[in-house]
Amino acid sequence: MVAMITALALLLPGVIIASEASAASETSASGRVTVSGTDILIDGEVPEEKFFGVVDTTALQFAIMAYVNGDMNVAGKNSVFNGPDTSPDGGKISQNATANDFWHQYFALMKYYNCNLVRIGAGDTWGSSLQYEAWLNHREAYTSLLKTMCEEAMEHGVWLCFVLAGSQEYPTYQFGGEGSVFDTSSSAYSNYIQYCNSMMSILENENAIAMYDMFNEPDHNNCNTNYWNGNKQAFSDWASAVAADTKDSSTHPRTMGVAGLGNLFGWSKEDFGLSTGNVGFEIAHRHYYASAKDSSLFSQPEEWANSYGLPLLWGELADNSVYPLIRHTFGEEAIWDAGGQAITSMVLTGTDGYPYTGGTLPDPETPVFGGNQNNDHNNKGDDTINNPGGNNADDSLNAGQGSIDSGEGGESKGSSASLAAISLIAAIVIAIMLFIARKQ
Repeated sequence: MVAMITALALLLPGVIIASEASAASETSASGRVTVSGTDILIDGEVPEEKFFGVVDTTALQFAIMAYVNGDMNVAGKNSVFNGPDTSPDGGKISQNATANDFWHQYFALMKYYNCNLVRIGAGDTWGSSLQYEAWLNHREAYTSLLKTMCEEAMEHGVWLCFVLAGSQEYPTYQFGGEGSVFDTSSSAYSNYIQYCNSMMSILENENAIAMYDMFNEPDHNNCNTNYWNGNKQAFSDWASAVAADTKDSSTHPRTMGVAGLGNLFGWSKEDFGLSTGNVGFEIAHRHYYASAKDSSLFSQPEEWANSYGLPLLWGELADNSVYPLIRHTFGEEAIWDAGGQAITSMVLTGTDGYPYTGGTLPDPETPVFGGNQNNDHNNKGDDTINNPGGNNADDSLNAGQGSIDSGEGGESKGSSASLAAISLIAAIVIAIMLFIARKQ
């Protein structure tokens, strides 16, 4: 009797430990992007692959309109896939019944084209207003949409350069305040900073965020003509203020999507420093549109960034010798040759096999990072957010970064349940044996 009790007592903790180990195995590798000096790292290591992808200034905006605000007529629209943004259907992805369906196909297509980075979010006032007002008025539903986006991105091994605001026109968006967002004493600026800090805090645990882009092209020629008036130092002071006012809200690195070359800033290391290299963000930035095939045009900015101790993101890159724009393949290779680490092409036009015209792409056999436990994208009963009324969605949906693929998830859940049942039975048997032993 004593031997049996001892054996069961030894079995019980082993069962419990096995159950905990099974549950722990459901959390996969993180894929966290950080910066150390001039290196962009994944989980503390220099990755074998460079960061390459594309810019999309409309996918999130149309997703907000569809799945948060309820305008399903625009569901699936984006700037990248199924044709360039000049195509009649706006590059619409047909798999768009739910946010989960859309983001699944969207990031599956990214992976199909060997993209592991997408610079996504506001490019102008229209985009800024949609993101800000979703945060202000429908925060829970918007957060759920973003977490679904992040989960699908990680499952497919794609990271996000998440653009929080932007302007290519003037006046800029005022974020519900007054004055110019470029005036640090204005309520527009104060509201912008509050919004940025809140968004960064909300998404702090999302490893899909490679970096935040705090503002798209605040040095745009239109902004210079109407606000900066050639005052490079004033711009630099403003960018530094944004960096200082947001530095404690996230451990994700930050950048600011400056054009870096135009009517305000010229081609020099000094101007590079004033626009991006010496303003306080963790990653320097540059946009470049040209057809030039001079490798120094790409190696020099890499050298400038290196001299400031920063990695460089080429946030927009395209060959503008034709329209619609095409990829600047010479520039891409020149950047890699110069030691560059990150490019988001403005377009994928010019890529072999583009545009994709096939059907729904499958889930990866093994999620790259994380994964969705409700990943049957051919099943219309898929549990995901679909919020046509604009009401608050259940924030618990898609909140589990690091969950696993549906097939593995079901098996793991079943194993955990079986182990838990065995633990319970073993505990009952021990109790009975102890009771009998006392009676004897």
